[in-house]
Amino acid sequence: MELRHLRYFIQVASDLHFARAATRLGISQPPLSQQIRQLEEEIGVRLFERTSRRVALTPAGTLFLDAARETIRQADRAVEIARRAARGDIGALSIGFNPSAPFIPPVALAINAYRRTYPDVQLSLTEMGAPDQITAVESRALDIGFVRHFGPPALPEGVAATRLLSEGLFVAMRADHPLATRSALRLADIAGEPMVVYGRDRSGCFSDRIFAMIREGGGEPVVAQRVGEASTLLGLVAAGVGVTIVAASLCALQSTGLTYLPLLDPQARTDMWLIHHRQSATLPCRHFIAIVEEGLAADHAVAA
Repeated sequence: MELRHLRYFIQVASDLHFARAATRLGISQPPLSQQIRQLEEEIGVRLFERTSRRVALTPAGTLFLDAARETIRQADRAVEIARRAARGDIGALSIGFNPSAPFIPPVALAINAYRRTYPDVQLSLTEMGAPDQITAVESRALDIGFVRHFGPPALPEGVAATRLLSEGLFVAMRADHPLATRSALRLADIAGEPMVVYGRDRSGCFSDRIFAMIREGGGEPVVAQRVGEASTLLGLVAAGVGVTIVAASLCALQSTGLTYLPLLDPQARTDMWLIHHRQSATLPCRHFIAIVEEGLAADHAVAA
């Protein structure tokens, strides 16, 4: 039994007239009558009562009509699903991100634009550290990652990176901290200050690079507490446990009693990178990257 047999049967059952049904189907009447007879022979049941004056469904034909229509609906739905999957309109997209990524306009705008453009793609967003993201992208457990790094990140051969932006670093501290009266700071100013920092599994090389910059200035970092979440980081700073250094985008997280001061050191800058697997990216992944690239191109055009 072929789907066209069911479509022919449904049309005849709707018109109860072979000639009219043949015209609607775009075929001549004799082949249509032959196809219906073949269908009845195949299933071993008469579907129509035929006389010289009328065509009517048999009781079995009436029940078969409902089942045939449902079969065609399911077949049409399967075809549409396949076509939408081929266009990337459905499927899944998994994205990893670091704590500051949602506060960066190119990231937030891309996610919002993707959700509006491809609402039926299942979007999975997971906060994780840079090392875990890189491993997950390499193994294809993630499609996309947003990682923070000082300069291009060291990546496996199969993983590519695109820089989204470079931004300055800020020192976050309580508003009543002795340094809070300044308009800006240098790394040397916080040497010896107790610091709240991310654990290395969360920050990748971020904390290590901050420590290295402090040491390059002749100071020695003092770690008061290591944390895993941005909210905990700033919460402990607000509680007076120590100061911390964050990217400019995280200054959007305002907390009562916190002050953010920019660092003037030229090297006190960090980059946000989009990473993805170089080969065989899924269509949802390629569509997301295209949206990010369109946003970056628009930003560059405005800046120019």
